[in-house]
Amino acid sequence: MNPRPSRGSIQPADGAVFIRCRGVAGAGEARPADALLLELTGARRDRDRIVARRVRVLAVGSAAEVDRHPAAGGAARLDLLGHVLLPGLVNAHAHLDLTHVGPRPFDAAAGFVGWIRMVRSARLADGGAIRASVARGVDLALAGGVVAVGDVAGAVGGPRLEAWEALAASPLVGVSYLEFFAIGTREEPGIQATERAIAEAGERTRGGVRLGLQPHAPYTVSPAGLAWAMDTAARLALPLSIHLAESPEEHRVVAAGDGPFRRFLEDAGIWSPALDGAFGASATPVAHLARAWADSPRPPALAAVHVNDASERDLEALAGLSERLGLVVVYCPRASEYFRHVERFGPHPYRRLMAAGVPVALGTDSAINLPPGSTDGATGRISTLDEMRLLRRRDGTAPDVLLAMATTTAARALGLPPEEFELTAGAEPRGIVAVEVGAPVAGGGSALAAVLDAGTPPKLLVEVV
Repeated sequence: MNPRPSRGSIQPADGAVFIRCRGVAGAGEARPADALLLELTGARRDRDRIVARRVRVLAVGSAAEVDRHPAAGGAARLDLLGHVLLPGLVNAHAHLDLTHVGPRPFDAAAGFVGWIRMVRSARLADGGAIRASVARGVDLALAGGVVAVGDVAGAVGGPRLEAWEALAASPLVGVSYLEFFAIGTREEPGIQATERAIAEAGERTRGGVRLGLQPHAPYTVSPAGLAWAMDTAARLALPLSIHLAESPEEHRVVAAGDGPFRRFLEDAGIWSPALDGAFGASATPVAHLARAWADSPRPPALAAVHVNDASERDLEALAGLSERLGLVVVYCPRASEYFRHVERFGPHPYRRLMAAGVPVALGTDSAINLPPGSTDGATGRISTLDEMRLLRRRDGTAPDVLLAMATTTAARALGLPPEEFELTAGAEPRGIVAVEVGAPVAGGGSALAAVLDAGTPPKLLVEVV
């Protein structure tokens, strides 16, 4: 038997590390695990975490079992008995370039269109300022235990590359989606501007971040623009994302061809007579999108974000898109509550979607819809753990379901290998998160449930760069 682990901290050196803990989530084991044996390569200390080029899980299980592994004898030892370990988290939908705006209250009287006007006025046009806002968002993501992100690179006047460049220079991996608008009088100019941005980028991957496409939404990108986006994504192997079925205003313009969004497009000089034929056919946003993508090729990854509004027929359409095109729905619970969508649509259909066979991942949306203080100083964070905790508290969603929504399923939404967000033996995780939970849960509750029921912040213990 190898020596009992002693208190201390991981030293910045290569080799094996034996960690005793309260529990290990994402280990793929039905039985409890309270020890993890890691092999670190290229390790160094960076502030309060270990940064390594590569991490491999040698063993996971009970302390006695893991201690029998041949590499355990010479391993460094770390005692985290009050903590639960999780894989690095994934945020499948964020707007890091809006981090500088910070949390803002929602003006229900102005509605969603009023909110969009506020965002447009607050959006940055200077490249350096965009990079700084994204960099701050990256810091807040890491503080939240997030190691991978699907970030929307929005911009004034058309797609730009600064947000992608800033994200690619960070420790995070994932996708930077070039957001574009292409409808009415701006259909062709919007597509052409996006083509120029893709050509300017040249390479499709920089650092650990892939370039992706984000046709903004069905009410800002025409059916022809949606078809172009899907064809381009498949042809160039670009992950694709779209805001879908988010608001009552979206439903109204798609189904009836009128309402606040039509007036918004008319005021901007964008509405054209051709849109009277594209909208107003009593279609839901989901049905509208399904028609636009009826014969599309399959992209490397496809995410439909929000989907607050979904009828039973919409669920069938989304299940078909998931089977044929690999679609994953990304749900942002705190954003949905922020906009009070339950008052119009009822409870979010994420559980009905999963029952219909549609994978559902978690995202955070922008800093604007987060609670006050979320981006403040050293205590701020942008984390899908907080989205998990909301669903646990509000809906009683099973802990293992929530963990998958913020790790392996979210990775699938971004086209990342799901196994990089597990702590199974042989896995090479993108990161390891520790959450302090204290004493064992009364009544024998799971370690992951203890994490979700606790209010303590996550800490990125091991980061892979």
